[in-house]
Amino acid sequence: MLRALGLALLLAGCATLPPLDAGTLGRLERELGQLLLVGFDGTEGPENSSLDQLVCETRVGGVLLFGRNVVDDGQVRRLTEWIRARASACQAPTPLLAMDAEGGRVMRLSPQAGYTTTPSAQELAQANDLALTELEARRVGRMLREAGITWDLAPVVDVGYNPANTVIVGAGRSYGANPLVVAAHARAFIRGLHAEGVLTALKHFPGHGSSFADSHQGFVDVTQTADRDIELVPYRMLIADRIVDAVMTAHVFDRRLDPRYPATLSRPTITDLLRRDVGWQGTVVSDDLRMGAIEQHYGVAEAAVLALEAGVDVLLIAEDRLPDGRSAAAVARTAIRAALAEGRLAPERVMDALAHVAALKRRAWQLPRE
Repeated sequence: MLRALGLALLLAGCATLPPLDAGTLGRLERELGQLLLVGFDGTEGPENSSLDQLVCETRVGGVLLFGRNVVDDGQVRRLTEWIRARASACQAPTPLLAMDAEGGRVMRLSPQAGYTTTPSAQELAQANDLALTELEARRVGRMLREAGITWDLAPVVDVGYNPANTVIVGAGRSYGANPLVVAAHARAFIRGLHAEGVLTALKHFPGHGSSFADSHQGFVDVTQTADRDIELVPYRMLIADRIVDAVMTAHVFDRRLDPRYPATLSRPTITDLLRRDVGWQGTVVSDDLRMGAIEQHYGVAEAAVLALEAGVDVLLIAEDRLPDGRSAAAVARTAIRAALAEGRLAPERVMDALAHVAALKRRAWQLPRE
C-alpha cells in the first residue's frame, strides 16, 4: 500500500509524502551510504581517517580513485587491497572501486605513474579498427584489474558533432560525429573491459557533445544545440544489445526536456526519457555533484535529494572534503535521511536505487576473471 501511494504521489509531482515510520527509516538509514561513490585524498589507507570514515562509518557503495591517489602500480594495489580489507574488518559492504579510464587524456593510471600510454577515443575512431579498439580496451581493463579496480567510468558515447566543444571533442574523448561509429567503438570497448572482468558506464546522458561550455566550470545550456535523434542513438543501440552496466548523467540543461533542472536532477530526463523511452532499467550514476554546474546552484545536500528523486541511483562526489572541512558524503547522506523522514523523498525510490546498486555489484562478480 505504501509503495503504491508513494509512487502515485511521485507521478503526480507531489512534494510531500506520508510520514515514514521509524522502522522503515532505520532500515534504510543503515544502507544510504551504498548510494554514494566518493573520491578522497591520500595515497595510502592506514592512518587515513577520512578514507576510513567513508568505508566504515558512511559505508559508501563505491570509492573513486583519481590521479591524486596513484603513485605507481604497487602503491595503488596496496591501496585497493587495504580498502577491501578494511571494509571486511569493520563489517561494511565491500565497495566498488572505480576510476575514469577512457584512454588518452582521461586516464588515471597514467604514464606519470609509470603506466603505458593509451590511445584516446578520437584516435581509436580515426584508426577505425574495431578489433584494435577491443584490444586496447582489454589492455586498459587488465591494467585496472591488476590495480584492483572493478568499475571503469567509460566509455564516452557523446556524439561529437560540435567541433567547438572543448570538454569532449577538443579533449579527444568522443569517437566522432557519427552515432553509428560511436556505438560500434563503444561496444568494442565494453567487450574488451568485460573480458577482463571490469564494469563500465556509458556517459554522459543525454549528451554533452553539442555543448559550447564545460559543466565542470558552471552552467551549461544545450537547448539550442542538443539533437536527441543523434545523441540517443548509441544509448538505444547498446542498451538493446544488453551489454550496458550503468549509465552516467550529464549536468547539461535542455529547456525542451525540463525547464527547471539540468539532466542529473531532472525527472523528465532520467525517469521519463532514459528509463521509459530509451528503456534503461539498470543503474544510473550521476556525474560529479561537486562540479560547478551543480554545486554553485544547489549544493551537495539539495542536489543529492533532487538527483535521487529524478531517478539517479548512485551519487558521485569526486572530492569528499568540503571547504569547511566537512565530509560531502556525510552531508549528502544526512540530507537523504532528512528528506525520507520529512516525506520529501519516497522510500520506494530509495529502495529501487539500493536494488540497482546491489544488482551492479552482483554483475561485477559475474564478469569473467582470469
